[in-house]
Amino acid sequence: MLKQLAILAGLGMWATHISAQAFEGKVKNGRTEEPALVMVYDYPETIVENALLAKLADKQLSGTVTKESFRLYANAVLDEVSKSKLDYYFKLEGNGKKTEPRTTLYLVMHGSGDIEGASELSTRGKTFLEKMAVNVKRSSDIMEIRRQEAILVDEENALSDLQKTQKDLEEQLQANKTKQETQQKIIASQKMLLDDLKAKTN
Repeated sequence: MLKQLAILAGLGMWATHISAQAFEGKVKNGRTEEPALVMVYDYPETIVENALLAKLADKQLSGTVTKESFRLYANAVLDEVSKSKLDYYFKLEGNGKKTEPRTTLYLVMHGSGDIEGASELSTRGKTFLEKMAVNVKRSSDIMEIRRQEAILVDEENALSDLQKTQKDLEEQLQANKTKQETQQKIIASQKMLLDDLKAKTN
């Protein structure tokens, strides 16, 4: 008998980076809705997605994307949730806001047969989503570091350009000064020639 274990994250709660709690809800899957657990993170979708993918990659798990935009990790083991193999479905929904970004993470689990700790799956699933807040925060910090590194590189390049411009101007100024000195010598020579010519007419 197929047991569907829904651990999906849904909207409806304010999340504070690490103190947020996962809760039971529903998620739309095609034309139907499935029971679920819900977790909302106060970060953009990209950051939450990076954190999720990195966490699962660390466990050497790879998934596929379904036509309903779920990330499916089939026949996988997440020790934090269950030592039994389950199908894990994750779905992300961001609110698209830049000023107050929020992302909802949905997790659905499907399994069959005897499942280790089946009665505690919901609790463990919620804990898994809640603890991932640390990974999301780390993902945000890493992205901020990369952004700041990019800004620093840009500013250093801008300074380098200004220094090059100054060097070019100084070289042009020195060349101009040399030309002026040469021109002054020519003028002095021409003036002496003119004075000699005038002296001969006296």
